[in-house]
Amino acid sequence: MNSSSIKNQPNTKPDESGFSLLELLVAMSIFLIISATVWGLLRAAQQGRSTVTEQTQLAKNLRMSLNLISRDAYNAGYGYPAASTVILADNRISTTLGVPVDSDTTRDTVPPVIAGNNITLNTFNQTANTRTDQVTFLFKDQTFNAGSGFSQPLQIATRSTSSGGVVELASTSGNASCRINDLYILTGQTGSTLGVATGLSGANTIQFANGDAVGFNQTGLAGVLNTISATSIYRVRMVTYYVTADGTLMRREFVNVQPTAAFVDEPLVYSVENFQIQYVMDNGTISDNPSAGPDGVAGNADDVQLNLTAVRQIRFTVSVRSTEKNSMGQPFKESMTTTVSTRNLGYEAS
Repeated sequence: MNSSSIKNQPNTKPDESGFSLLELLVAMSIFLIISATVWGLLRAAQQGRSTVTEQTQLAKNLRMSLNLISRDAYNAGYGYPAASTVILADNRISTTLGVPVDSDTTRDTVPPVIAGNNITLNTFNQTANTRTDQVTFLFKDQTFNAGSGFSQPLQIATRSTSSGGVVELASTSGNASCRINDLYILTGQTGSTLGVATGLSGANTIQFANGDAVGFNQTGLAGVLNTISATSIYRVRMVTYYVTADGTLMRREFVNVQPTAAFVDEPLVYSVENFQIQYVMDNGTISDNPSAGPDGVAGNADDVQLNLTAVRQIRFTVSVRSTEKNSMGQPFKESMTTTVSTRNLGYEAS
C-alpha cells in the first residue's frame, strides 16, 4: 500500500469537538441578560399601561362629574326671582342644607346659589381636618307645564291659610301638571316663597300643609304663605353638590323625584380627597363664601345672603386619590378645575 492511498482513507476516529464549560457559562449569561432586559421592558410597558389606564379613568370620572355640576351651575337662577326676595321661615335653609345658622331671628332669604364653605370633614383625605365645600342651586324646572313647547307658570286665583295652606288656581290653569311632593315657588308683587305640595284636590287646588318632607311650608297667620300676595306658581329644582365624610361626591336633589322623600342622592365620584369652590363676583373679586360678609365667617351678624346674587362665575376643583398604587407604591391622584359662568344671575330670567 502506497503512501497516497493511506492519506485518502477516511478518518474513523470519533468527533471529540463541543462547547467548553466557559462557553456554556457565557451563553447562559447572555441569555439571562437578554431575558432580564425583555422582562424589564415588558414590566415597564405593563406598568405604563396600568398608569395610563388608571389616570385616564380618574380623569374620565372627574370630567363627567364636573360636566354635571357645570350644567346645574349654568342653570342656577334660571326663571328664579333673583332681584326680588324669596323668603322662608328663619333657619329653614340652614336646617335643610346643614350650613351655619344665621345670628338673627328674621326670615331667611333664599338666593339661587347657596354657598357652603368647609362644611364636611373628609376622613378619606390623609391630611387631618380637611373639610370640603358644598353648593346648592335653585332654578326653574323647564319641563313644568311645557305643553306649548316651553314652561309657563300657572296663575293663582286665590290663596288661603286654612287647612294648612291652600292655593286655588285660575280656571284656565288647572293643577294637571302639578304633583304631590314637588317644590314650587309662589311669586307676586310683594315677593316670593317656596312651598312643597302636600295634596291636590279637584281640578284647581293645591295644598301646602305643614309637615312637608323638607319643612318649607309655614302656614297660619304668621306663615310665609300668608304674607306673600302670590299671583303665579311654577315648579323649581333644588340641587346640592357635596362630599360625604368617606369621600364620595354626591348630587342631591330635593323632593321632586320621589313621592315622599325629602331628597335623593346620586353618587358621582368615589375616593374624593377634596372639593373646593370659589365664587367670582360681579366686581371681579374672588370669595370662598360671598354670603359670609366682610369677616368671611358664616353665621355672624354681618352675613348677607343676597350677596350670592352677585356671583358671575363659579370655580370648582375636585381632587381624587385611587386605591390602586403605582410602581413607587404611591396612590394614583388626579385633580381637575373648571370655571362656569352663571349667566342667569345677571338679570331676572323669570
